[in-house]
Amino acid sequence: MQPPRGTLWLHAGTHKTGTSSIQRALQLRREALAGAGIAVHPAENAIALANLFLRSPLRTTPRLNGLPLPDRPGIFAAEAEALRDLRGPHDDMVVSSEEFCMMRDALEAHALRSTMLAVFARIVPILFFRNVEDWRRSRADQLRKTGFWGAHKALPDELSADGAWYYDQDAIRAFWSKIGPVIQIDYDDACRRHGSVLPDFARAIGQPSLFDGLEIRLNQRGVVTT
Repeated sequence: MQPPRGTLWLHAGTHKTGTSSIQRALQLRREALAGAGIAVHPAENAIALANLFLRSPLRTTPRLNGLPLPDRPGIFAAEAEALRDLRGPHDDMVVSSEEFCMMRDALEAHALRSTMLAVFARIVPILFFRNVEDWRRSRADQLRKTGFWGAHKALPDELSADGAWYYDQDAIRAFWSKIGPVIQIDYDDACRRHGSVLPDFARAIGQPSLFDGLEIRLNQRGVVTT
C-alpha cells in the first residue's frame, strides 16, 4: 500500500456561497490543475462521497431524493482505495461538496479522517461563510425551488438538513478545526471585492491565476450559461 502523500483540499461549502460556480470552474480547469500536480475529483459535486460520512439519521436532500445509505462492510477502506486511483500520479486532490458542511459529530470526524489520511498526508478544509440571515433566505429559496422545503420542515429539527443546528457557524468551525487547518473565506466580502468567489478560492489552493479569464454565469437552476 502506498504511504499517504500530498494534500486533500476539501471544499465543504457552505450551501449558497458560490459553490456551484467553484465546482464548474474546477472541472473546466482540470488540465491546468493536473499540470500543477492537483487532481480534481471527477464528481463535480461529490454528494455521494459526502453522504458516505454523514450520520445515518440525517435526512439530507440527496437521501430524501433516493440516495441510499451506505451499508456494506469495508466501505471506507474501499473509498480510500478509490481515491488513490482517482488521484493517479498527482500529489494533491480537490474535492468539493456543500454536503460536507453538515458534519458535526465525533464518529463522522473519525470516519472522514481515517479514510482520507490513509491516502493524503493532510486535509485542508475550505469553508465559505456569509451573513446568516441572507444564508437562511437563500437556502430556503433553494429548497422551495427544488421541491424539498416541505419535506425538511416536516422532519424533527435534528434530522432535517434545514434544522436550526445547520446554521450554527461556530459549530461548523469547531468540527472542521479538528480535521485540519481551516481556510475560511467571507462570501460577502469576496463578492464585494471581486464580484465572484473564484479568485479567493484559487488563492486558497495556492493557484492564484487559475481562473483568470474564466467567466461563469449560472441560471436559476444552477446550469452553466457561458
